[in-house]
Amino acid sequence: MPPSIPERDWKYLRRIQPEMLAALCARINGRTKALLDAGGKSEHEIYADVFQHIETSDRIVAECFDDWRRSAIWLKIPLLRREGLLTDDHLANLSDDVHALLERFRMLAGEDGEAEG
Repeated sequence: MPPSIPERDWKYLRRIQPEMLAALCARINGRTKALLDAGGKSEHEIYADVFQHIETSDRIVAECFDDWRRSAIWLKIPLLRREGLLTDDHLANLSDDVHALLERFRMLAGEDGEAEG
């Protein structure tokens, strides 16, 4: 049976989900603008860079925000943290259960330190 997070945490994550999605989209859009404004490249090279960026970004958006259900959120939390969307300020509002979940993922991934955020 997959881990479950407390109701309080789920409600909080649902509340901050639009904020995290907006932050990710702003980052993606900013990088896209920078690619479009890149000098010294042909139009085709710029197109190829933007296309690759959008493909990669679309995967990140899907990993972090598709299937946003309480039963699947435990898989999203480490991804949100990895992408810098679930910040230290956000974590301060989450239970010890979520902190323990992140620690288990860190241990499984062989990471030594905290993710930035």
